[in-house]
Amino acid sequence: MHSITKLATGLTALALTMATSPVAAADPAIPLDPVQLPGLAAVQNLSPVVQQAAANPASAQELILAAASQLAGNATTPGGSAALAEAVTRFVQNGGAAMGPVAPPAAAVATEQAATGIAHGTVPLFTPGTGNGPIPLPKHVPPAGVVPGAEAHLPTGINPEHAVGPVPEAMPEVPTAVAAPSPAPAPAAAPTAAGDPSAAVAPAAAGALVYDPNTPPTQDFLYPSMSNGCLKDGGNVIATAISVAGPAAIPTPGPGPGQTAYVFTAVGTPAPAAEQKLPLNVTWVNLTSGRSGSATLKPNPGINPDGPTTLTAIVDTGSGSIMSTIFGQVTTTDKQCTFMPTLGSSVVP
Repeated sequence: MHSITKLATGLTALALTMATSPVAAADPAIPLDPVQLPGLAAVQNLSPVVQQAAANPASAQELILAAASQLAGNATTPGGSAALAEAVTRFVQNGGAAMGPVAPPAAAVATEQAATGIAHGTVPLFTPGTGNGPIPLPKHVPPAGVVPGAEAHLPTGINPEHAVGPVPEAMPEVPTAVAAPSPAPAPAAAPTAAGDPSAAVAPAAAGALVYDPNTPPTQDFLYPSMSNGCLKDGGNVIATAISVAGPAAIPTPGPGPGQTAYVFTAVGTPAPAAEQKLPLNVTWVNLTSGRSGSATLKPNPGINPDGPTTLTAIVDTGSGSIMSTIFGQVTTTDKQCTFMPTLGSSVVP
């Protein structure tokens, strides 16, 4: 009851402050400085596009690629945002290979063609158009007195002595490689008694990749999230987001095969409130299979129960290349915090 009274008092004081301060009322909900967040423009532009792509997964590649390419190619886009947009473009192009090539956005192509012309070798062969295949050779002009198509002849300027190509020059002598002596065979391991628990286990083959579900590779999101005034003293909070492809033992209870776990941690905050008043959502789209969906991240008693506030979700994304965006609000024991969206690209085996 004391905490509820304290929260109500704080909300009342905040309402009175906003009512008597027109400047505060006119400020945006999250006044972030774009100079300090060079990738903010890309995140704010591409997060809604990922949500739109999830609602229309059949056109997900085209939607994301068009938005990212346009953002990366805009001269007014900040460098950090352009780099993030280029990373998204590369991921969509590579991740979408299984579904066929994705055409670049028409607007970007038209702008580039108007400035530089159609680049040769940038579109498939045998496709109608002047920009296909390698750079064309100069037009052949027969020598004077030669009837085209009726007489065999050499192109103008070619010496008949070199008609079959120039005389090859002497090749430099290449030293003969000497095979290294083969190493002596390793001595055979001593036989062990059947059922002996102390028997040695043969090491894995050199170069073999061993996947351990207890220590799976985590895949960081492309950009951190941030909340203004999320700390008790009014300080800002940076949040990290990662994804973990299953099968894995973490985060508990662990994603299974074809599943993706999302972990969102608000660095420096206290423990999460038992009740999350407004949701923190993840929306994802599988660029390989065309599946998509959304889920709400929630506190996990097995992860940072005493803080920092950490919310998780495990979803059935299926195997493939996944584009995700996390956005929404987090309720800590001190504050209700709105976080800017963040983007993630991950691969599920």
